[in-house]
Amino acid sequence: MLLLSMTVSAAEWTRSASINASAVYSDNINLVSTGKESEINGILTPSIALHGEGARANLDLVGALEINSQSGNNDSVNPRLQADANAELYERVAFLDFNATATQNAIDPLAVTGTDNLSNRGNKTTTYSYKFSPYLKHRYKGLAEMELRYTYNELSHSEDNVTDTSSEMFNLSIDSGSDFTRVTWGFDASRRTTDTDQGEVSRLSSLALRLGYRINRQWRLNGLVGDESNEFTSTQSSRDGSLWDIGATWTPSARTVLDFGIGERFFGSTRRLSLSHTSRRSILTASYTHELTDSTSLLSNQVVFPATDPFGQPIINSVTGDPFLISGNLATIGTSTFVDERLALSYTLRGRRTRLTLNADTSDQTFQDSTRKVSLTGLGASLSRTLSGKVSADVGLNWNQQEESGTGNRESDTWRLQAGLNQRLGQKTNLRLNYSYTDRSSNQAGQSYEENKLALTLIHTL
Repeated sequence: MLLLSMTVSAAEWTRSASINASAVYSDNINLVSTGKESEINGILTPSIALHGEGARANLDLVGALEINSQSGNNDSVNPRLQADANAELYERVAFLDFNATATQNAIDPLAVTGTDNLSNRGNKTTTYSYKFSPYLKHRYKGLAEMELRYTYNELSHSEDNVTDTSSEMFNLSIDSGSDFTRVTWGFDASRRTTDTDQGEVSRLSSLALRLGYRINRQWRLNGLVGDESNEFTSTQSSRDGSLWDIGATWTPSARTVLDFGIGERFFGSTRRLSLSHTSRRSILTASYTHELTDSTSLLSNQVVFPATDPFGQPIINSVTGDPFLISGNLATIGTSTFVDERLALSYTLRGRRTRLTLNADTSDQTFQDSTRKVSLTGLGASLSRTLSGKVSADVGLNWNQQEESGTGNRESDTWRLQAGLNQRLGQKTNLRLNYSYTDRSSNQAGQSYEENKLALTLIHTL
């Protein structure tokens, strides 16, 4: 990290900082169906954003601290962090990537959590993740390019009943060089070991040979064959075996890329799809994956504060002034390995004064250490519009459904309506009024509730 900080010190810096003060009213602070209690809480949220770009290093950092007036067993201080850095330690040979995040997550997505940190139901934890990844690169003229990478990741949680993990990953990748244009090839070897603070260990290893053939400027065929050897707690008949995948990439224009394929692994058939289509005013993305994973991998890859918007434009500071939302539709935090079949769709349309965003995602998780299956589905729509030079408004509607089968029979549906109004008071000061309504229904006793919430926030940029 010393080398990284020395390399970044000569960069060009963009800085911003703000402090937000909010008063938040809830008519159901305990998130119950009967015997509701109302409560008003204050929130103070200082935040900072840094962007540094140098000849051999880059840094993007957004950090915030949400301090609320809740008492009792609730967390009154909730940090948020997104830090990403990379550096070239030795010209064209040695490199280093670094990532650190902090955010609040639901421990069990099928239990009541609340949409933000202001509730008395618990079922949330602050997740801290950091990983550093040094790697070496070497080019063999036009013949091949090699990358040898080591990644260490540590994941810890604020709640004692949630398991902390650490993982190490070694990856060797060799790709064909510039001399290979029509026919390409590659080789991948990886080994990932995950340890928990309870002494449990899992290992995932694989070898694969990749081949590609360019038919023309628009079409390319690709495929791979390989083998994997895994060690993790499982009730299934197999954890190892051969693997293969065959597919194609279609690039009709510089703005459109479609990649798709089918394959086979030890747990059954696999399918994949990736689509990106961009125009001057809109962007459409879609992805479909079918892979073996765990909650450690999903949590360590969370994006807390995005560095750019869907159109690739930099976001100076992602802290909006609203209470931080809790991620509750990812996975049950635990040590289980599961097969995750995941689909994600997103469409954004922007005009001169209006922006519309539609998104959908679903995740079907088949756990390998039991008969448990979990399905998580989400739909969302948001609309923002600039009403005048000083006033803007936004509205959003989200629906989430969680279902569990096998080891349990839990189902829930959650609707959330949100509407906000922003008034610019001065060059560096804004006032935001935000209303939200949440309706959760469940087939489990004590897991349904309705909540109205109103927040008034003063946002001052320093």
